[in-house]
Amino acid sequence: MFGCANLALLACGNTSSNGDTPATDSVPAEDSSNGATGDTGSDVGGSAGSGGAGSGGAGTGGASTGTGGSIITDGTTGGCVPGVPATSQVPRLLNREYDAIVHDLLDVSSVDAMGGGPPSSLLSPDSEGDITNIAWDAYLDVADRLAATVMAGENRSRFITCDPAEVATCYEDTIRTFGRKIFRRPLTTEEVTRFMALTEVDPAWTSEQVTEAILFAFLASPSFIMVPELSAELEGSSFKLSSYEVATRLSLMLWGSVPDSELNDAADQDLLVTREQIRAQAERMIESRAKAGARVAAAHDAYLRVSNESWGWFRLPHDTDLFPNYTDAALVALQGEVDAFFEEVAYEGGSFADLFLSNMGFVNQDSAPLYGLEAADYGTELTRVELAATERPGILTRVGFLSSFSHFDTTSPILRGSFVANNILGVNPGPPTADAILVPLPEGDYTTEREKVEALTAARADCIACHTLLNPAGFVLENFDPVGSWQTVDPLGGPIDPVADVSFADGSVKTISSPLELMQAIVADPTARHLYAEKLVSFFTGRAPNAGDACAVDELATKLADTGYSMLDLVVDLTQMDSFRLRTVEN
Repeated sequence: MFGCANLALLACGNTSSNGDTPATDSVPAEDSSNGATGDTGSDVGGSAGSGGAGSGGAGTGGASTGTGGSIITDGTTGGCVPGVPATSQVPRLLNREYDAIVHDLLDVSSVDAMGGGPPSSLLSPDSEGDITNIAWDAYLDVADRLAATVMAGENRSRFITCDPAEVATCYEDTIRTFGRKIFRRPLTTEEVTRFMALTEVDPAWTSEQVTEAILFAFLASPSFIMVPELSAELEGSSFKLSSYEVATRLSLMLWGSVPDSELNDAADQDLLVTREQIRAQAERMIESRAKAGARVAAAHDAYLRVSNESWGWFRLPHDTDLFPNYTDAALVALQGEVDAFFEEVAYEGGSFADLFLSNMGFVNQDSAPLYGLEAADYGTELTRVELAATERPGILTRVGFLSSFSHFDTTSPILRGSFVANNILGVNPGPPTADAILVPLPEGDYTTEREKVEALTAARADCIACHTLLNPAGFVLENFDPVGSWQTVDPLGGPIDPVADVSFADGSVKTISSPLELMQAIVADPTARHLYAEKLVSFFTGRAPNAGDACAVDELATKLADTGYSMLDLVVDLTQMDSFRLRTVEN
């Protein structure tokens, strides 16, 4: 193991940079007694190379959209102003991208010297700004460990396939071939010369030492760690990305990794210039479920904040004496079901509507009883099932969501309703008053959880205004008990009443009487479609919602009204935005 920064400098040049990576916008914490306080944007988990700050937050009854944007096709949309958001010229790879590239190129997913964790487990967290000395040292340490692991194991042939003692051009061939993959472009003559200098050190190293040093230098190189976009060709007032830069954006956006040979060939031939050329590659790439499926699922995780630490998915425990089927093993299955649902809907040609109306589910022997199914009919692997279409339409009627937004031993119409109102419908009444959690439950003979919540939130006038907007969607979902199983009688003894007047962002109020009616209303709601489009644009571009993407969001939201417009169509259309193939810089 070399552990020497000079090797990377010798092969790759200066490492200083002011690159940045997309930041995740902050989200107010949720109050368990008075619902969520609102959503200031959407999770950012998109491709490196397209970062850039945005702003805007959902106001009362509205979505978090700016006033300008870039358009996908000729024409105009709404009142937005076409534009290209400013992006970093040299962002860093996100840690998940680093891990994926190391796996795809070297077949290494974990390193014993790192405690069996992924390579990025020793890197600094994703962040913006300059690479600090601590962060740079971490890159060198991980590169050192990875190079030693690859050379000592069965995967050395993923890096070098020839014997330098027998093939005179072995080192140079390896440098050019592997460098093309890991740098996402051909190496320059000067770069090849610098790498070849590692073969001529004095005193001489063994061939194994030389080979490991070259691999280390690649892994520690800024041209790997960074995602430079340096093309200076102008198109209007923006810079037009080169075919190599477009290929990198495509691969990081759709696969979270490096381009494959076909995409590299297209870049080598400069065939990623027009929208049509880019679309052809995007359509091919998105159809590769093995490579793109996880990214599509992750985009929808971000849309519904499944992995966001400020929200409550899979974080609240339940009383296992009351709910013995809610086991640790069942929880694992429920988490797996969420991504399996997103991916299956997408790759069956599903649309925004199917996200809320599909009755498919995924269960195993541990989670089946929560759906009223027999555990004995299933094994340990998740199995696709068709659930009751009227009771279980869409992701918000899956046990994973319903059990996450409940209390320890009771349901929570406030938590469920707040999530739907804020995140799905764009209805945000603002934060609760500071002493809201101190409001006591009025004395009474309550026969349902709904009665308790209505009495609690009616106790003060300043609570009623908010909870008239937040609670109703939760009341509609009261047929699901605290762990998401179907119930018709409340544990307190009264019948479930799911009828409620649900408010929408346009100011309308609709009387909803069942989960199916609620999901149908969501699908038909323009603001819900707009928020979905905005959050997927945010995820795949790696930008918080901003004025520069507003026209694209508007156009995509309009297309979502067509049930024949699939989730995958939307992802491909993102690559047709001006802001995908162009970049601008901050003034």
